[in-house]
Amino acid sequence: MSAPATEKPARRQTLKSARLARAHWLYSIDDVIALYLVSRQTVRNWMRCGLKAIEAEKTLFLGQDLNAFHARRRREAKVPCSFEEIYCVCCKQKHSLLIEPFTIEQRGKFRTLVSMQCPETGGRATKFVGESDLHRLRDLQKRNRSAETPD
Repeated sequence: MSAPATEKPARRQTLKSARLARAHWLYSIDDVIALYLVSRQTVRNWMRCGLKAIEAEKTLFLGQDLNAFHARRRREAKVPCSFEEIYCVCCKQKHSLLIEPFTIEQRGKFRTLVSMQCPETGGRATKFVGESDLHRLRDLQKRNRSAETPD
């Protein structure tokens, strides 16, 4: 007998809870795939990024190691950009506005949009900045240009 038509297919979870795994359980790669609804390649990538594995006949993961790995990933992902950095959503990296040229565009009385072309992908990275940060950014950029020596 088939499942009712109203059932929705399983969706990938966005790791709202970093503690999906039970701390003292052992999980195989297939268990991790089923728990987080990810592919086998994603688990391999996690291992390359520091997920601890227990090498036995099968590769096993301790639940507390899975939880700690995801908690660390979430903490690292939440590091905000400083005023001289801009985040590019194309290459998923931070770029310095002191090194790369940028443009400034006024958007209303209190909104200033700073944008630059990503050196990696060629896409546009944008960021709204306050007036004080804009002045500090311009001052630092002038200092960097004056430090350059002509060839």
